[in-house]
Formats: sequence, structure tokens, C-alpha cells
Amino acid sequence: MITSLTLLIVIFGTATVFLSVFVAFSFYKQSHNLHGDGRKLSKSLAFQLIGEAILGLGTTVFALLAYMELLPKVPLFVQSMIRLFLFSATALTTIHLYIVTTRMEK
Repeated sequence: MITSLTLLIVIFGTATVFLSVFVAFSFYKQSHNLHGDGRKLSKSLAFQLIGEAILGLGTTVFALLAYMELLPKVPLFVQSMIRLFLFSATALTTIHLYIVTTRMEK
């Protein structure tokens, strides 16, 4: 049961990463047709979605390693550094989106 659930997480995680990248690319393409705040917001949303894709990719990799029973072989330090990178990417893109929307408000 757990193996099937983990495989489902790997499949769904992979689809979600592709969705985030596709929508990020769409926002970025749209930004070229916009001006001013719309352009800034569109680019910031694209950046945010790339951060989401990075976090999703990391989660998917951890699920894949668990599915393949390789996760225990990855040193805890490496796992921790990967998690630190994932959360840093997400935090950075969230802060960037917050700054852009706050500047638009003024």
C-alpha cells in the first residue's frame, strides 16, 4: 500500500512540476506583451512558479528515493542541505513577489 502511494506521489509530483514550469513560462511570455505593473507582476509570478517547481522537484526526488528504497543511503547532511536549498528557493521567490506587489501598491 505504501509503495503504491509513494509511486502515486512520484507521478503526481512530476506532473505538478511540469505544470508549474509550463505556467511560469506562460506568465513570462505574457510579460512581454504587458507594460508597467502588469509586466512586473507577470514576471514575478513566473519567478514564484519556478520556486514552486524547484520545491516540487525536490519533494518528488525524495519520494522517488523513498520508492526506490535509496533514501536511507543518502547522508543526513546531504538531505538537510537539499531541504535548505528547497526552502531557500521558495522563500526567495515569495519575498520577491511580496516586494513587487508592495511596490505596486505605492
